[in-house]
Amino acid sequence: MRASGRTRVLVAVGLVAVLAAGAGTWALAEARTGASAAASAGAGAGSGPGDRYAGPTGTVTRGDLTDSEVFAGSLGYGTPTGVPGAASGTLTWLPEPGQVVSRDEFLYAVDERAVRSMYGTVPLWRDLERGTTGTDVRQLNENLAALGYDVAQDDAFGPRTQRAVEQWQRARGHDVTGVLTADDVVFVDGPVRVASVDGQLGQPASGDVLQVTSTERIVTATVSQRDAERLAVGTAVDVRVNGAGDAMSGEVTDLQPATGDDATTKVDVSVSFDAGDRQLPAAGSARIEAEGTTAADVLSVPVGALVAVDGGRYAVDVVRRDGMTERVRVVPGLTASGRVAVTGDVAAGDRVVVPA
Repeated sequence: MRASGRTRVLVAVGLVAVLAAGAGTWALAEARTGASAAASAGAGAGSGPGDRYAGPTGTVTRGDLTDSEVFAGSLGYGTPTGVPGAASGTLTWLPEPGQVVSRDEFLYAVDERAVRSMYGTVPLWRDLERGTTGTDVRQLNENLAALGYDVAQDDAFGPRTQRAVEQWQRARGHDVTGVLTADDVVFVDGPVRVASVDGQLGQPASGDVLQVTSTERIVTATVSQRDAERLAVGTAVDVRVNGAGDAMSGEVTDLQPATGDDATTKVDVSVSFDAGDRQLPAAGSARIEAEGTTAADVLSVPVGALVAVDGGRYAVDVVRRDGMTERVRVVPGLTASGRVAVTGDVAAGDRVVVPA
């Protein structure tokens, strides 16, 4: 579902709300004064009252108009999270940054004993042994089942789980105790990519040993709280990565509070996307394009066609069939993609003056 936007109201005399660079960023563009509009209307024509207009024009069109907004972001793997060094002993092996660690693979080693990765969202906060129950036991059973062991995928550590743990420990060269501890595994959210290594060989395994991220490429952006309203989790967006070609379909997956450079409250937005088979750079700048409000079946003109007239109202200069111009009052509405919805005595197909 697309996030909702707010219809912009044009209130400043001589100013019009526009979408910057045709991409959807709200800005204020200077509208022409009546005097400058008259001068523009005469461009390419003679100086007399009977001269016909021969300058640039735009067309009045009918259709749906949807405002969109573009947010500057960056391509990466998301915010790193720490892997705690809970095993007792001295660090004897650490992975390289950029390495991907999957289920049952080495995260680090202590006293030449591998501490392996298993998938789960609940940290290993206790020893898991026969008779324990809970979510942490369930995720252990799910991992053992995924590795081919005969266990029930429930939240109970029973005899089948104990037997499977003993078989796993024996096959990995661990002490065969039937009890799973922090010396054996660390639960992580899934396959992870090593972002950085905090631990040092020869030092105790304490604090965060590694910083890891997801293996999936995402685009992140920091936006204002107001802009975040159209970027709710689940919102479909388009993503453009510099140098990677056309837009890719994406979805907002996470919002986190943040603080901007000016100390104002911001929101960190994470967007996942489908890159298909295209090759992406290791890092780079990116854009998130989000749609907002739609005005259905409206007449619209190029924003530059609007002329500010007396009383804070607006008009357009319509070029009639004989080449003469006629100023027609209009009421502007939603602005998007360099066009503005208008109501007034204009029709689809009319040509309007647009200064060069």
